[in-house]
Amino acid sequence: MATTSLNIVQRLGGPTLTTLCATFLGWRLGAAHSSAGLIDAFTAAFLLLCVLHVCLFAAALRLPLFIGKVTQQTPAQDAPVILEMMSE
Repeated sequence: MATTSLNIVQRLGGPTLTTLCATFLGWRLGAAHSSAGLIDAFTAAFLLLCVLHVCLFAAALRLPLFIGKVTQQTPAQDAPVILEMMSE
């Protein structure tokens, strides 16, 4: 389940952020009217990319470092608990 979720996030997140940065760069290049404006456009796009990376790194810091050992119960073990809950 986690592998599928990670795959979906990677396949959607990469192109989405690439499109966002490319759109921002295109907007800044359209507003530039001199060679200094071109340099400023690429600098702004690079800074946007840096900010996005910092935000994603901060979000990754919130992930757990490891997952403890989880014991699974079989459906046969769950049946007495369900019967007790129904009888109450």
